[in-house]
Amino acid sequence: MRGIIHYLDLLFVLACYFLYAWCASRFLKRHLQGKASERGVFLGLLFCSHGVMAFYLERESIPYILYAMCNHVMLVGLTIAVFKGDREKKLLAAVILEVMTELFWNFSESFLCCLGLILVKSLSGSRQAASVGVWGDRTITIMTYIAGITAINLVSRPLKFVFSEKRKSWYICLTIPLFCIILVTDVANWAASNGIMVQDWERYGLYENQLFSHGAMCIFTGLAMAAAGVLVFGMDKIEREERIREQYRSQVMYYQMMEEQYCQMERLRHDMKNHVIALSNLVQNRQWERAGCYLEEMAKAGGVEAGDEITGSLVIDALLYHKRRQAAERGIRWQCDARLPKDCQVKEIDLCIIVGNALDNALEACGKLQETDHPFIQVYLEKVKKCLFMEVRNSAEAELGWEKKGSRKKPGAHGLGLGNIKAAVAGYNGTMHVEAENGVFTISILVPM
Repeated sequence: MRGIIHYLDLLFVLACYFLYAWCASRFLKRHLQGKASERGVFLGLLFCSHGVMAFYLERESIPYILYAMCNHVMLVGLTIAVFKGDREKKLLAAVILEVMTELFWNFSESFLCCLGLILVKSLSGSRQAASVGVWGDRTITIMTYIAGITAINLVSRPLKFVFSEKRKSWYICLTIPLFCIILVTDVANWAASNGIMVQDWERYGLYENQLFSHGAMCIFTGLAMAAAGVLVFGMDKIEREERIREQYRSQVMYYQMMEEQYCQMERLRHDMKNHVIALSNLVQNRQWERAGCYLEEMAKAGGVEAGDEITGSLVIDALLYHKRRQAAERGIRWQCDARLPKDCQVKEIDLCIIVGNALDNALEACGKLQETDHPFIQVYLEKVKKCLFMEVRNSAEAELGWEKKGSRKKPGAHGLGLGNIKAAVAGYNGTMHVEAENGVFTISILVPM
């Protein structure tokens, strides 16, 4: 009979592990945008790993800290190995999952144990009631797993914005304190399992001491959950506000540039009568060379030099003109083929954010090169079928550490610029691809129309 009960308990534990593996795979697939096949592989590997760990723990005496650390390493390792994407993002997703799992389960288990002890004592009427019994433990375990899985699914939806359009350095900065919370929770669990949190006061019995122990764990895990929530959502809010400020600064710069362009045109228009008289005099006297020089000076003064880009948008024309002048001042070769379709549905302010940030990054990268390296910037903007396609290519330092899916710089070096582009493109369900090869940095953007 005992053997049957033992196997039933083992099946019960495996069923609980399967529920957890299903919840974990669903959480990671949602936030890492994984495929169904990746989710299935992860679920199977995690379930088998937990089963092996449980079986080994049953046969061998393993310290709790070692067992907990093995579980953490196993979850993080499987997440990084199975799912695709940035390693930093996968690491944060695994750590957040571990934090939620450990804190929710600890809080639920301690809270339910307190309720169980109080219920047993009230029903039995005995002052020595200090255990909820075997079936009570099983009931608490089931309710703990259900409460933890439900809480993780509820919190998963607000976490969607935490995993969208962030710098790699941001993921690392958030991962470190969350992992510290996991370690502190493991130490607290180890202390509770070894009776350190139980006060052996003579006037109190085992019942009161257990209530104190579980109550203290409830308070600790509740505070830890609050701290983790403030940390995650607080850092997300700060990062989004910083991105908004960066976009605002970019918009202010573009409007100032447009105002300057308008003022130049107004000055030229105001002096047009005198310019026409001067040109007519030069033409009548057949002074062609002087007339040509005079026209060039007028073009420079009015910001309508020969070769100016005519995209179909005055705002983008002014922006490209401004960036082309910056490139010319720095000795950067400029090539531009830009035309906007008449039915372009992308707002001009969003186009300014996309084009401006892309060219700012290109100018910054070319500015680090020597003139003998012949730096260049190539801009292509055109309608391709039913999409608006833009590509900016520029020369850059050919150094180690190039990354196809990110910046050639260290994490966070110009992440806000790329982040602003990606956020603006995402607003139109577009895509952005960045790659670097043989000293050439390329950013490609495709926006459906």
